[in-house]
Order: sequence, then C-alpha cells, then structure tokens
Amino acid sequence: MLTPASTRSADVLMPRATLLVTQRPRPGLGRLLPTLETLGAPALSVLAAQLGDGLPPPFHLMPQHVVVLATDAASAAAGWRAGAGLVAGLGSGGHAVAQLAAGAELVLQAPSEIGSGRLVQAYSDKFRQLPEAELPVPDDGALALLLNLDHLLLPTAGRLTEGRLPSVWHDLLAALSARYPTAVVSQRSLGELAARIPEPSVYLAGNHGLQLRGPTYAPASLDAAHDWRPLLDTVSERLTAVAADFPGCQVIHKEAALSVCLGETPPAAMAQLRRALLRALSAFENLQIDGEPTQLHIRPALDWDAGSAVDWLLARMQQAVGPCRAVYLGRSAYDEPAFRAMRRTGGLGVLVDADGQATIASRRLDSAALPAVLERLLH
Repeated sequence: MLTPASTRSADVLMPRATLLVTQRPRPGLGRLLPTLETLGAPALSVLAAQLGDGLPPPFHLMPQHVVVLATDAASAAAGWRAGAGLVAGLGSGGHAVAQLAAGAELVLQAPSEIGSGRLVQAYSDKFRQLPEAELPVPDDGALALLLNLDHLLLPTAGRLTEGRLPSVWHDLLAALSARYPTAVVSQRSLGELAARIPEPSVYLAGNHGLQLRGPTYAPASLDAAHDWRPLLDTVSERLTAVAADFPGCQVIHKEAALSVCLGETPPAAMAQLRRALLRALSAFENLQIDGEPTQLHIRPALDWDAGSAVDWLLARMQQAVGPCRAVYLGRSAYDEPAFRAMRRTGGLGVLVDADGQATIASRRLDSAALPAVLERLLH
C-alpha cells in the first residue's frame, strides 16, 4: 500500500531525492520511478559509474538529503562511498546479503515494498537516532583529530572577526596535539585562525579548507584560491558599495573567500539587502554562494571543499606519524564534505549538537560533553 507524502506525519524527516542506482541499464527499472516518487521526492535512475567520491550534479552538494536504492552490491558500495544519506538495497537471498556487506543499511526484498514507506521511515529514523559517539583510544596513538573551530570552539552569532578561543581550549588543544596529530578547521581566513590558535603543533585549515597549513614540524601549505584573488577583490569592492547603504551590514575579505554578515541589519531592511547583494553577485561568474540566516559566504567555484582539505591534512599527518584513523567533529552543513571523506577513508564523522538533521556523520555528541570526551583521549 502506498504512503503518499500528503498523509505522512509532519515529524518525519524527508529526503529531497531518491536515486535508483544500477551497474548497467536494465529494461523495466524505469517503471519503479513513479512508485518511488509517491514517497514525496523526485526519483531518477543513474548508473553506478556516475558515482565517484560524490553523487552526480546537482545532488553532489547535498548527498545527505538523498536516498540511494541500489539493485546490486556494487551499486550499494558506490552509493555508500558517494555519501548518500541512506543506502538501501533491492533484492533477496544472497543478493541481499551481498548488498548489506557492501554498505546497504536495509534491503527491500521486492519492488512491491517500495511504496510501503519503509525507505522514508528508515531515512528519518536514522538521523533521529544517531548513536552517541565513543571516540577510540588507540594503544599505539594511531589517531588523528580534526575539529571545526567555529561551531565547536567559538559558537558566535556575531561577526567573523570577533571571538577568542577560551583558555581551557588552548590547554586542551596543546595536550591533544602533543599526543595526536590535530587539525582545526574554520570558515575564518588562515591568518585569523592562526592568531586564535597559536599552538605550533596544530594543523590549520582556513576558509573551509581553501587555505591549509601544517604545524611547525611539517609546515607544507596550500592556497587553493590563490589565482582567484583579483576576482575576489573586485567582488568585495562591489559588495562593500552595496553594504554602505545598509547600516549593520559588513563585508569581510578572508583572503581566499568573502563573507557578508547581515546580523546587525534592521529586520525591515533585510529582504531589500539580500536582493541588492544577489543582484550585485549576479554580475560575476565562477562563484559559489552559500547562505545562512545572518551570513552569505562567497568563494571561487573550485573543485575543492572541506573533504578535499581533510584528504590533504590526513596525507600529511600520516607522513609524519604513520597510518592512523581519523575522527572529524563538526556541526554545520559545511562539515558534510568532511564527513563524506571520513566515510570514504574509514574514519569517524561526529555531528555535534544537531540531533535530527540529515548528515553523513555516523555518530553524534552533545557539545557539553565534548571537552570531557576529548580529555579521555589523554588518559
């Protein structure tokens, strides 16, 4: 029996799309798409070869909001590696066992089960019931730690240029980085981040990973957006001119990206300000624009994200200390590419203080418990 979206409980977390994935074109599979769409989201059929380290556009920017229904084990493995929010299999017997071993989180025994609502319910339950994180304490010290600074250490609703790291965190980071390779990831520029994290043994990733720097013992650096600086300078000038007409709006040039802080703009002028900013940005090409309620983030449209930065950081950490398992702790949508990298490399992605939202992370943790959890790694 079909369970149309209009009759489903409002508290069920819904996927935004379903991808039917198979290794090769199979006649008749297209007949499943209308049934999948009765679940309340668009459904498309794609080949497993179209999934690499991420889902194909436009789903690559929101894989955690996508359900993959795989028809074979290789397709289930591809969906898992690409970071789909939920990977389900379709089959029975040995085929079902192989799909579960490849990464499927549940298996529908027959196409007739598609309309039962199990996929949507499993998707919603997964994120509402993420298990609590238990960070591994390796005897050999083979652990790498990566933390999003902005949401874990400096939760601020104000301007990016404000905020300081509490002294207790300086001590904790110094102790952790003395035992494990440790990185701090931030939306702030690398210069601002370095001023807030003076510990010389900590790896740093600014501008969501566009700027990277190793510690004093492995100081290799990377600026993925270096060649885009002239464009960012021009965009900054244009947006600053717009902001001048709106008290409380601030444009921040972060070397490899821009942020526009709207939080102090009077509410009555907010809609007009957003329209003016987007009109100004529409004159430029090759920009990626992400929004939050009180901020806009503008960066070059590069094939580089927090997941790419994690790969870069882990490669250098392992050069310094040998093979190690990684743990990434983050809280926002900007951390999702890093969580995908954790899944792809066998690491652990931990979502902090955001229970019930779609995520590629496999564990969750309350921020109040975070210091104690990290301190246990020192004993």
